[in-house]
Amino acid sequence: MITAIEREKPSLCFFLGDGERDLAAVQARFPALPFYAVRGNCDPRSTLSASLTATVGGVCVFATHGHLYNVKYEPALDSLSAAAEVSGASLALFGHTHHAALEERGGITFLNPGSIGRTAHPAYAVLTLDGACFRAELKTV
Repeated sequence: MITAIEREKPSLCFFLGDGERDLAAVQARFPALPFYAVRGNCDPRSTLSASLTATVGGVCVFATHGHLYNVKYEPALDSLSAAAEVSGASLALFGHTHHAALEERGGITFLNPGSIGRTAHPAYAVLTLDGACFRAELKTV
């Protein structure tokens, strides 16, 4: 995460769960950087919410780790799609599968940045916002 933040110099970050201790270390390293964060299934003692909805630069974003929305077992992302739709989001961020993915379905863009932790292919995503429009790009470290 530190490498990606140093490379991209974002104005804010989304943390999609699993590794809350890592998040704390990154926040200590970049204290002025705002974070939107949710807990994952490997954050059992976390006080973070399981999901959140935020409007960022005119874009309504639904963020979750994904384990409570069956993202590993529903290829059509039905549960996640329903939650994003109820929240009014045009962008749904999720993790849990550790596989980067970007697709649009039914007016909602689904973005999984992959896993940036100790993995063979660390990945992350960059969102560029312009009013209510956005562009997403998957990247590797």
